[in-house]
Amino acid sequence: MTAPAAPAEPHAPLLRGIAANPNAGTAVLVRLLAPEGAPAWPALRRRPLPADFADTAIGHPVRRVRSAVAANPWLSDDHCLRLARDPELLVALQTVAGSGAPLRPTPMPDAAVELVLLGTWPRESKLVTQDEVRSELTAPGRVRNAFRRRMARHPEPELRRQACLFIDWMPPADRAALLDDPDPDVRAEARRVAVPRQLTPEELAAADLPRTRYHLYQVRLLPPDLLAEALTAREHLDALAGNRHLPPDAVRTLAADPDPDVRRRMARHPALTPESMAALAADPDPVVRHRLAGHPDLTPALIDALAADPDPGVAARAAADPAPRERARTGAIDGADLRERSHQFRLIDFGIADELLDAPDPAWYRACARSPLLLLRRAAASCPHLDEPTVRLLAGDEDEEVRDLLALHHPGAPAALLLDAHLRHPHHRDRLRARPAFPRTGLPSGLARHDDPEVRELAAADPEFEGDLEALLADPERRVRLAAAANPRLGPDRVAALLADSDLGEGAAANPQLGEERLHALLDGVLGRAAAHRPAAGGASGEG
Repeated sequence: MTAPAAPAEPHAPLLRGIAANPNAGTAVLVRLLAPEGAPAWPALRRRPLPADFADTAIGHPVRRVRSAVAANPWLSDDHCLRLARDPELLVALQTVAGSGAPLRPTPMPDAAVELVLLGTWPRESKLVTQDEVRSELTAPGRVRNAFRRRMARHPEPELRRQACLFIDWMPPADRAALLDDPDPDVRAEARRVAVPRQLTPEELAAADLPRTRYHLYQVRLLPPDLLAEALTAREHLDALAGNRHLPPDAVRTLAADPDPDVRRRMARHPALTPESMAALAADPDPVVRHRLAGHPDLTPALIDALAADPDPGVAARAAADPAPRERARTGAIDGADLRERSHQFRLIDFGIADELLDAPDPAWYRACARSPLLLLRRAAASCPHLDEPTVRLLAGDEDEEVRDLLALHHPGAPAALLLDAHLRHPHHRDRLRARPAFPRTGLPSGLARHDDPEVRELAAADPEFEGDLEALLADPERRVRLAAAANPRLGPDRVAALLADSDLGEGAAANPQLGEERLHALLDGVLGRAAAHRPAAGGASGEG
């Protein structure tokens, strides 16, 4: 369990521990909703909640209580929908896009996200604006791509209009449908996003920060004089190389640039000519050739030539995607290609594991799972819709990356793979731990000696741990000490002694050795002391 910073109130650790105790049922948890129990409210997001308690908390008059519950990743679809109708927009936003939403083992119900995006539900107050809500929901990982695909075909025009923001990544049919939408506002937004705006000298002069100029060079249509000036000055050439709106002369010039970093960017430019492709296929830099090998418009002859490249990575990338190529398949292979990391923002490396917005058919993924080509098996492992036989096949793959990708993407990945992925992918740990299949018992004893405290914490919490719990109670990391104090292998007398320990009392209060009757007795004392520390007016009952 997570160890918060040391609180000012001496009763706060015990309250948090009681909230985390698996024996704390509805009767105990409801008592924590009193103003004196406020230090325990954040803990309500870190454990599954009884359904009847969630019903009570969702209707609580204090926003901080509802916000804490809204961040719980184990809420039922019905509870999510009720919170999406909360009288305070901030609570609704926390439900569909807060810290708990990306951790959910199951997708957020569409109806809840739609309510928040549309902004049509009446609210009593708004601590955030509807524009801020939409901005938050466009951030990577906030809304799943499967929902964004459905937005593009939604019967509500406002949702189709908002889907236009992702039009460049949409499947071609969805992109075309938005550009020709029967609603004029949707059509206008689609064309605003899809059609480039021309960069003006005034706009460029006002861009006083280098990153602002970089962005403008990357996305705007540059008039000939400004483009010529940038090429001559060699200003932000890597940004220009990523600009999809370059004229043919500039494409040829940058594709032959002496800087290999520029050629690497240009190797995926959508306007490369056959001549430039042929030149890049013979480039002395293997990274340039590797990038070109994944170009969606590569000719069959160049695919064959690059599949025979002396560099194994280049050859593998070309062979994995034979002609005729489809952009969705090319994107899936890119996402599985470790060599792309330095050139492509791989969301998986930042804790986001989602299917592509433009995803191949599941049948293609199933075929890839049986391929002798490693890249294709890695691509297959990133599909969350694989059937059980295919999951079993990939779970036994000899390649570590295949197994990790399967664990990160597929809701039916086996427990052993979830644990392995937890060890190797720190950014995904909270989400992996929220999975129902994540293993918590019978863990390898060696985890208790791991360098990473988050891993030692798993061992300390294992109720079948056969090592030295007393050593873990003295671990240098408090989160490990708290997990050990909550381990039910400790005897009742040891747990009782730890309750009085200022450092370990929180963990002891979470220990299942304490039954519901003992938790009520503990609360009697703790809430009484908490009441004594409350200010005479205001305090935890407010909305702060």
